[in-house]
Amino acid sequence: MQVELIGLNLPYQSKIQFRSSQGASSAYTLLRLTTRDGTAGIAEVTGIANVADSDAAVLADQFDRFFRPLLEDADPLDHNGLLVALERVRGAAIAKALIDTALWDLKGKLLGQPVWRLLGGGPPRPVPVTAILFGDTPAAMLDDAERTVARGIRALKVKLWRHSMDDVNLVRDIRAAVGAEVLIYADANHAYSETEARTLLPKLAEYGVALIEDPCALPVERLAELRRALPIALLGEIPIDSLAAAQRYIAAQAVGAISLHPRRTGISETLKIIALCEAAGLPAIVGTDLESHVGALTRAHLRAAIPALEPWPSEIQFFERLAGDVLTESLSVVDGAIAVPDRPGFGATLDEEKLQRYRVRG
Repeated sequence: MQVELIGLNLPYQSKIQFRSSQGASSAYTLLRLTTRDGTAGIAEVTGIANVADSDAAVLADQFDRFFRPLLEDADPLDHNGLLVALERVRGAAIAKALIDTALWDLKGKLLGQPVWRLLGGGPPRPVPVTAILFGDTPAAMLDDAERTVARGIRALKVKLWRHSMDDVNLVRDIRAAVGAEVLIYADANHAYSETEARTLLPKLAEYGVALIEDPCALPVERLAELRRALPIALLGEIPIDSLAAAQRYIAAQAVGAISLHPRRTGISETLKIIALCEAAGLPAIVGTDLESHVGALTRAHLRAAIPALEPWPSEIQFFERLAGDVLTESLSVVDGAIAVPDRPGFGATLDEEKLQRYRVRG
């Protein structure tokens, strides 16, 4: 297989306020695996600030040193054998996840089947999405919530970054604006101290908050104690970076649900995490990695194929915040959901003209 890494910079429609910074674009790295007959499997990873393994230069070095030699002469349909070979390299989880995801796309294209069918799914229904609210002020986030619900999206994730009553009041105002039928959950991105979490987060129960994601950075045993003290279930995301981590947090009863991130665990390991959650009776929710259209399709196929994921909407709406994309096919949220294509693989075909427009040189 020919192995190609492509760096991209995709602009936002408008600047986005994150917890500690404001951004105008996102960096992405695409992996394209191409067979001798020209069939290509693609996958993406978002470059996340302070996550070294998602940096394009780090990924390029890892592929040159470890993975390109493994892939170039490999049989793309020997998927499990390749995964075993990859595990002989320690670390580099994001690079391995990228390879695994591209192999699923390539396998679907070689076999002429959509990935949702390869995963055992029947004809997929549209996948309902959760929108993550952004804004540099509470008023801006409230406006984002109202516009989002007006479009038919029925699930919202609210960022709690002020770790004060301002967060509680924001959730109160959003609930009042969108009504009782909209699913709301909150994400603190580890911004809270344990004392703040114990004092402030119980107040969110009054406003029908379904889950609280990553309230604070604690050892797993302390997080389990916090979970027992709160009236709202905890959604684990940041520390759940592997099957082993998911098993550890579930065994400790430190979380009430798990956020799935193919950026870190690919498709194959994510399937194992889903099975683990199902055995433990915990919800598994497809989380966001600030994905572009490419990553949104990947997550939509996963969500559509696995019945255990159906009760919860998926965080795959971020691509609508982008002003550019690199696909030939359109992708959009209609009536709060994404239609999953039945094209082979994930259904993503790169537009070479767009690719050159957004490609990062050097």
